[in-house]
Amino acid sequence: MPHNVRIWVEDCADSRFNVYIDSRLVTPEGAQALEKILTATVRGWRRLDDITVYRALRTVTG
Repeated sequence: MPHNVRIWVEDCADSRFNVYIDSRLVTPEGAQALEKILTATVRGWRRLDDITVYRALRTVTG
């Protein structure tokens, strides 16, 4: 994973999100459960292109 992070979310230009999770963090069963959760909630996702989001992201990422 880049920069030694355990979870990485890629915001793709074609309106998709790719979520990468370090395999050491989850079991196969946990990965299946996470996939079901994300699939069930994906319709409620939206991009927040607001300056406060960028400030929060900078705060979290340093």
